Amino acid sequence: MSLRSLKSAREIVAHLNTGVGAQKLSPEVSKIALTYTIKGKTECAGAKHFLQENLPRMQYNNPNVEFVVQKSVDSIVKPTVTVHFGDRGTKVIDIPSTHSDKICQQVFEAKP
Repeated sequence: MSLRSLKSAREIVAHLNTGVGAQKLSPEVSKIALTYTIKGKTECAGAKHFLQENLPRMQYNNPNVEFVVQKSVDSIVKPTVTVHFGDRGTKVIDIPSTHSDKICQQVFEAKP
């Protein structure tokens, strides 16, 4: 169910508190960056769904984490999620043709 179809603030908050992505990230995580192309690639469908459905839940439940979305019109760009662990490094997760629920699982399991 899309956030746009919800009518009241109570429904929106209930939607953000439940479902895939509605949990706390590791305290080590400082930033999550999603990169994908907006033109011509069907392998970005999971990334687009992740952006619409799962990322708002992550943002709501992790207010101290910075979230960045980079959309590209260059069809060469591969969809990735980069998890930053502050001074401990980063983890780049390649997500071409990956279901949005699997993307969430990979983000929550990421280690520096």
